[in-house]
Order: sequence, then C-alpha cells, then structure tokens
Amino acid sequence: MRRDRAVSTTERQQLCVLAERLRAELTAASNPRHVDTVVTRVLLGFEQGRGRGDDENEVLVAEYVSALKDLPLAAIHEAAERFRNGKTLRPWVKRWRPSPAEFADEAREGLIPLRTQLLHIRRVLDAEIYDVPTPEQRAEVAKAAEAHLQRMRQAEPQPERRRAETPAEIARAQRAKLDEDLARLRATGHGPDIGRLMARLDQRQGQAGGAR
Repeated sequence: MRRDRAVSTTERQQLCVLAERLRAELTAASNPRHVDTVVTRVLLGFEQGRGRGDDENEVLVAEYVSALKDLPLAAIHEAAERFRNGKTLRPWVKRWRPSPAEFADEAREGLIPLRTQLLHIRRVLDAEIYDVPTPEQRAEVAKAAEAHLQRMRQAEPQPERRRAETPAEIARAQRAKLDEDLARLRATGHGPDIGRLMARLDQRQGQAGGAR
C-alpha cells in the first residue's frame, strides 16, 4: 500500500480495537449453560412442553446445545432473535420449530459479515507500506537496467565471421574434389562401362587443363 494511502496511527489503533472485538464475538461459547438458556427460551415459543415430559424436553435442549457448541454465544443470541421475529437469513418453515441443524446454520450465516469485516481489517493492518519512487529514482533504475543489458550483450559470445572464398579458391576446391573422385574410381572400378567413363573423364580433364 502506498504510504500516502495508508491508515494513520490513530486509525490503526481504532482498527486494532475493532479487530479485537470481532475476534471476541467469533469465539465459541465457553459455558454450555448459557447456550441452554438461549435455546430454551426459543423453544418455549414452539411446541416444547406440549405433550412432552421434563426428561424429553431436557434431551431435546441437549441436542441443540450439542449442535451449537462450537459457535459464539452472540451469534446464537442473534439467531434466536431472528427465529422469534421470523426474519431469518436462511429459508425456514415458520410453523415448525427449527431443527438443531437449522439453528446452527442460521447462527453460522450471521457470522459471515463479521468474518468478512475482520478479514478486511487484517488486510489493512498487515499491508506492506511503500514509498512512491521519485522521478530521479525511476531514472536511476532505468539507467542501471540499461547498463546491465549492455554488460549482458558484451558477455555474449560473438559469432565467428568467415572470409568469403574467391572464385579461384572455389575452382581449385572443385578441381581437387574431382581429382579425388577420379582416383577413387581408378582404384576400385572394373568392367568396360567403368573404362569408358574414365576415358570420358580423362578427356574432360584434358580440355579443362587446356582451357587454363
């Protein structure tokens, strides 16, 4: 983050306090009795106690407490309030009491904005601060880069340049190759066809020699 866009010392302190509060709100409830109390109050508005004994109600509440054990108490409170006023974040059939899983999912849904806000705060607080380079600094960097490229070019091996052969040198090379081929034929050739071929080649050599 550019230094001119970074938060001030006062703003950083305020963000740290807010981050600490959010972390506390996201911490799981430490006392199951508190969760028990919240759940019991919610279920009183539904069918708890209707045709059930105390033992059955106790088992029912224990199921909710188990499903909510890893969630913050504040999130459980807010989910309970949403169930009471019928304005839940997740779909729910209002004529039935929410199941333990539905209660837990509703509480988790309410945590999403808190986690998102905490993530944004951490990004701001942990952002690396840098100074915008001045025109002089940019020029120095460009100069250093150009010097490095020049050194790299000079260090590269230059391809060897060969002198172009003259027509006389080319003719001598061709003549030497022809003489070599003729000598090989004389050493290995047999039969009348080879003899006639050699005679013609000797005749051409004589003509070429006269032309020089």
